[in-house]
Amino acid sequence: MKAHPSKNFFVFVIIIIIISSCFRQFAIAQNCKPGYTLSCDASGNHCKCVKPGTGCPRTGCLAIINNKSISDASLDSTVIHPSAIIEIKNTEPNMMKNLFSKLTVNGENELTESFRNNYPGIKNNLLSAQNNSLSDLISPALKSSTICPPVVQTNFEGNPLTPFYLPPVGYYASESSIAISNAGKIVSISNGWLNYYDENGTQVFSDSLYHFGNSLIDVHVMYDPKKDRFVFISSYGFTDFVGTFQVMGVAVAFSKTNDPMDGWNFYFLPDSLFKDNCSSDYPQLGMSDKEVFITQLRINKGGNINQSVIVQMDKNAGYSGNASINSQVYKVQLSSSTKGPIEPASGGSTTYGPNMYFMMAYESGNPSDKYYVFEITNTIVSGQGILKTYGPVHSNISYSGSGVSYQPGGIALVDVLNPNDVSVNGAFYENGLIQFCQITNANGKAAINIGRISGIPNNLSCTAKTVSDPNLYLSFPSIAYAGNSSSDNSAIVNIEHTGTNTYPGLSAVYVNSNFEVSALTTVKAGNDTINALWGDYSGICRRYNHPGEVWFEGQYGSTTLTKINWIAKLQKPTACTEQNIIAEKSQSEKLNTSLNTSLTVFPNPISNSSTISFTLSQSQKVSIKIYDVNGRLLKTLANTQFEAGAHQLVWNAKNEKGNAVPSGIYFLRIGAGNYSETKKLSVIK
Repeated sequence: MKAHPSKNFFVFVIIIIIISSCFRQFAIAQNCKPGYTLSCDASGNHCKCVKPGTGCPRTGCLAIINNKSISDASLDSTVIHPSAIIEIKNTEPNMMKNLFSKLTVNGENELTESFRNNYPGIKNNLLSAQNNSLSDLISPALKSSTICPPVVQTNFEGNPLTPFYLPPVGYYASESSIAISNAGKIVSISNGWLNYYDENGTQVFSDSLYHFGNSLIDVHVMYDPKKDRFVFISSYGFTDFVGTFQVMGVAVAFSKTNDPMDGWNFYFLPDSLFKDNCSSDYPQLGMSDKEVFITQLRINKGGNINQSVIVQMDKNAGYSGNASINSQVYKVQLSSSTKGPIEPASGGSTTYGPNMYFMMAYESGNPSDKYYVFEITNTIVSGQGILKTYGPVHSNISYSGSGVSYQPGGIALVDVLNPNDVSVNGAFYENGLIQFCQITNANGKAAINIGRISGIPNNLSCTAKTVSDPNLYLSFPSIAYAGNSSSDNSAIVNIEHTGTNTYPGLSAVYVNSNFEVSALTTVKAGNDTINALWGDYSGICRRYNHPGEVWFEGQYGSTTLTKINWIAKLQKPTACTEQNIIAEKSQSEKLNTSLNTSLTVFPNPISNSSTISFTLSQSQKVSIKIYDVNGRLLKTLANTQFEAGAHQLVWNAKNEKGNAVPSGIYFLRIGAGNYSETKKLSVIK
C-alpha cells in the first residue's frame, strides 16, 4: 500500500480547486449563449450554462437524430454538437506551474522516506552495483542479438505527476501520450496535464486538463501529417482531486491551426448518447485520411464490461469548428464474449483511407494465441461504411496475464489494469501488415509480445516474438513505424521496466524488417521508486517528415515527487557497427586471456561523467578510445604505457574538441597488447 500525501499536497489541492473553479466559471460564463445563464452547485466546482426552464447544460446536450438503441450489427447515426470553443489563455501556464512548484519543497513522499529508513543499505547497494545498468541486465538471448538497438538522442523531463490521488493506493497513473508535428511542435498530454514543448525540450505551455476543459484521464493525442493539425481525446467530467471521479463521456479536441497555441475546437461525446446505462472507459484514438475514430469500453453500473464500441467522426468538420460533426457508432459483436478493448491501427508512415483497421486480443481470462482484425470499410459521407470482422487468427506463440510487478524493496507496482489483462497496447498498419505490441508473461514475470499480422483481410497469418528479461518486469509497450519504404517494415518499441534491483525506468528495442529484435537499450534509468499507479500505457509517435525518428514518453522513478514522466527522441540505427565490434571482441579475447584487465565502467548509463577502471597484471601499452554507433572515433582517453596494477580514467562525455556528446549509444574499446575488450555505453542527459 502507498502512503497518504503530505499536508502540503492537501493545501495544493485546495488551491488548485479554488483557482480551477474560478477560471472555469469565468470561461463557461463567457461562452453561455444568449438566453442561457451560469448555474453552479453549492461548492462552485460544477458549473454549466443552463437555459431557464430546461435544466439542459450547453456542455452536455446533443441532438440525436435516431433514438433507437444500439444493437449488434447496427449503426447509429448521430450529430455531435460542440461545447464552447475554448481559447488558451497565456496567463494560465505560469500560474499553474508556480502553484505546482510548491509541491516540490518536500519532494520526497512518506513512502520513500519510510523505505529509506527501513532499508538504508538498499539504495546505496543498487547505485554502486555494477550490474544495475539495464544493459547488463538483459537476458542472455537478447545480449547475443546482432541487431543494434535504437539510438537515444534528445531527451528531457516530461509532464509532471498527476494531481489526482486515490487513497489508499496512491497517485493516479500518468497514462502519457505524445505527438510531434513536422515543424517540431510537441503536444504532450497525461492524466491531469496538457503541455507543449519544442523539439529541444523547452516547455512552451502548461495547463491542468481539468481547468483546460473539464478533462480528467484516459488521454491520447495524435498528429495529422496530411492536414498538419493535432487531435486529442480525454475522459471528461467532475472530480474533487481525491478519489471522486464522475466521468460523463469523452472530450474530443481539434487544433485550429498547426500551432496548438492558437486554440482548439472542443466537442463532447456524452455517455448518454449510447443509451446503455453505461459509462465509457479506456478510450483509444485512431485516424484515417478523412476521419478520426474513438474506441471505448462500455462499463455497466456493476463495474463490468458491457460491450466495446467504435465511434467514427468527420475530422475535417472538427478542424473547421463546425457547429456539429456527423458520426456513426458501431458495436463490436465479439465484445460479448472476449470483453476486450479495440486498438486502432492507424497508418504507420501517413494516414490512409477510406477504410480503417483495428485489432483485439482474445481476452477470455485464460492464455490464448488468438487475435481479431476489424475493418470499417468506408467513410460516413460515402454511405457505404460497414464494420467487418476477420479471424480469429492464431499466433505462433500464446500470451497470458502479466501478473504483479515489483520495485526495489519488494514494493509492488500497482497496475491500473488487471494483472490478468492482455489487451493490445499499440498497433499500426503499413505495407499490408498490422504490427502490434501487448503485455504478456514469460517465466513468471511481465514481458512484451511483438507481433505482425499479414494476409489482411482473407488470408490472415500472425507471427509474434516475446521480449523478456529474467531480472526485469517489462510492461506498457508502445510501437511506431521506423521504416521508409514499401520493403522496410522496421519498428521501434518502447517499454516501461522495473525490477527488484532496478528502479522503474524506460527502455526500447528496435525491430528490423526481417522481424529480428535488438537488445534492450536504456532510455531513462530510474533513481527511486514510484509512489503511484503504474500504466496503463506509454506514449509514442513518429515524426512523419523525419523517417526513422520516433518520440517516446513514459513513467520513471524519481527522487522528486512531481517528476515522473520522461520524453525522448529515438532514432532507427543506420550504419550500425555493434555486430562487428562484438565479433572483433570475441576474436581478440582468444589471443591473450592471461592479462587481467578487469574492465569496469561506472556509472553506466552516463549523465555527466563515468569512471573507467582496469587492472593490468604486467606493464603494458594501453589504448582506450570512445566510438559512436557509426564507428567514428570521438575521443582517445589513453594511448600510452601503464604500469602493472589498478588504474582509473574519467570520461566526461565529451569529444576531442571538448564538446558534449548527445544522448545515445557509444562504445569504449580498450586494447592492451594482443588483448582488446569493448563496452557499450549509454549517455543520457
